[in-house]
Amino acid sequence: MASDERVARAEEVLRVYGLSEGGWRRTPSGNLREVLRDLMQWCDATQHGFERALAAARAEHQAESAGDSEGPRGAGTA
Repeated sequence: MASDERVARAEEVLRVYGLSEGGWRRTPSGNLREVLRDLMQWCDATQHGFERALAAARAEHQAESAGDSEGPRGAGTA
């Protein structure tokens, strides 16, 4: 998935939180913290490992970012 698609999905989630009761009073970073706290609660309630998922997501993000910095895939060098 392209990074611009990921950014658009994240913006949509944060937009929904911004429209929620009290969300309009928070800054975008405040809404981000609210999303993360809700995800932590969800992980606790459903016995999913938040820290494990965060570490995996961070590793995938770093791998994607490293791939993006190498230029377009399949492009040859002269």
